[in-house]
Amino acid sequence: MMIKSFLAVLAGVCLLSAPALAESAQTGQPAFTEQTTKVMENGEEAGELSLRFYEASPHVPYIGMNEYSEYMKKQPLTVHANEDGTCMLENGAGAQIQCDPAAGMITVPDWSRFFDIPLPIENEALGWKDTTCGFIRIIDVQFEGEPKPVELDFAKYGIAVYADQNDVYLPVSTMSNIMTDIATNHMLYNGKDLYVKRMDLEMNPIKGFFSSETLKAQIQGENRPEDIVKQCYADLCFTLDHFFGHPGIAALDDALAGKGLDQALTDLGEEGTSIKEGLLSASLTDYMAAMNRLFFVYLADGHTVFTSSVTMVKDPDVAKQVDFMAAISLQVPKAMMESPVALKQTVNEAIPVERKMIWGDENYREYGHTAIIRLDQFMPDEAGWKSYYAGEGDFPQDCLGIVISGLKKASENPEIENVIFDLSCNNGGSPDVMMAILAVTTGQNQLYGYHRITGRKMVFTFEADTDFNGVYDEKDKEVSYDFNYGVLTTRHAFSCGNLFPIIARESGAVVIGEPTSGGSCCVQVGTDAEGFSYIFSSGQWQLTDAQGNSVEGGCTVDIPIEPQSSSIIDSLASLVGIDSGIPAFFPYYDDKLLDGLISDYFRNEAGMDLAA
Repeated sequence: MMIKSFLAVLAGVCLLSAPALAESAQTGQPAFTEQTTKVMENGEEAGELSLRFYEASPHVPYIGMNEYSEYMKKQPLTVHANEDGTCMLENGAGAQIQCDPAAGMITVPDWSRFFDIPLPIENEALGWKDTTCGFIRIIDVQFEGEPKPVELDFAKYGIAVYADQNDVYLPVSTMSNIMTDIATNHMLYNGKDLYVKRMDLEMNPIKGFFSSETLKAQIQGENRPEDIVKQCYADLCFTLDHFFGHPGIAALDDALAGKGLDQALTDLGEEGTSIKEGLLSASLTDYMAAMNRLFFVYLADGHTVFTSSVTMVKDPDVAKQVDFMAAISLQVPKAMMESPVALKQTVNEAIPVERKMIWGDENYREYGHTAIIRLDQFMPDEAGWKSYYAGEGDFPQDCLGIVISGLKKASENPEIENVIFDLSCNNGGSPDVMMAILAVTTGQNQLYGYHRITGRKMVFTFEADTDFNGVYDEKDKEVSYDFNYGVLTTRHAFSCGNLFPIIARESGAVVIGEPTSGGSCCVQVGTDAEGFSYIFSSGQWQLTDAQGNSVEGGCTVDIPIEPQSSSIIDSLASLVGIDSGIPAFFPYYDDKLLDGLISDYFRNEAGMDLAA
């Protein structure tokens, strides 16, 4: 989808107690102290986890992989320790990983079998499952070919790995980044508590997150600890080097793919050196500026965003810090003005304005033999669906609810033969919502993808509760809406807004308008040791068409509509002495034209079928 947190504990004295150091020395383990930490979810205390703080990096919290997996994925791991200090971890499916802490290496023979939860999964935002809405579930994932073993060389990035007979320990941020899932569940530490959350497209702050004493001190100008600075940079390089999807859009994409982030910044010359210095700065404002510049200028591709920068500006506790706010509040817009990708996306925002001038805010319209259903994103109302399936609420009128209501309304009019989904302003969202809509219209029940880490193609098979009664059964296959389907697209359509017309077209729909703007990767969340987070195009979940081809190039159209020059927009632009470069999409919202185009198309298709 197109997308529009620190540790500074005093000197480590409170972390490293003499008894703990002595005990560590007796057991031969590196010195550390253990701290029981509250876990916060949705503003409430949800449990406790044990964190370790090692003498070598006293401000960096470590967590056990088994403890993390058991809490976050409800999947405990079995630890097999060897006399030479190495160990093996095994999950419930029998998949294993090997850990050599002395070498700082973890080897994963089959990434998907170890890190993804065994199917089927119902009503849990875990593993392959992307929503908790109850109307769709993944029932199978098939991979093509044998997996490519993956070696995680943490020593290369200066990330220490520890292990004992009970677990393997990594920094919380590093653990969150490798144990991530497509539902974007991740874990943050703010110097006081752990926070478990999922990606929020609105980038709203977590209540109370920035009010911890450690974060407040840094916001007020206290230096970031040296070990935290190093860990944040190490996490950033490790995560992007291993998990970035490389859709080929961002300015630094090719260099990142070939050399890794650290070398890519070096090769960027003076600008890259400046960014790297900021990332390694003791000043929080310098760090924020460097992250903003890296993400909003050099990594911008429609999916990759330093979300914490936006989150902090919205947080009421941060807003009180006038000097800090003055230092960071303009960083994002300034960086975006230098990004060709961001500017292009900004220009595209003129399209919804033009549509509103003609169609207003209606979600459903009829003309002649055609119904038009507006679909601006694929984000579900999770709370609404939970309430509905619990029998406590009405049928949600989110994007899926609008589609279902529209299809039912179209079915009540005997004149309606065609349904056009208006994706002209669609920014993407959840693949689950997209699949639910495809299931009730075209009967499509599969998504296709590529896992860059293992080098394998994937086929996801879904099952949809198409009658929305809370039961998956044969009756779901009886639900269908017998129309000719079309999809109206523009360059504004991105991510799932790009994939939907491609899959619909493979199922017989006609695409009208102009090619979409790509966005082949699902989004993955990255975290750092400060508690900051970012999202980026993921290499673990790259979506393709049925033949396995990348969809980054956008969806081609069957019936093109040429945008026109806009005298109104051009006149307004000329007043300030610029060339707008914004075409007008008024013809796209001509009810009569759309009705004629789709009716003629399927009439001709039927004629060709008869002739054949």
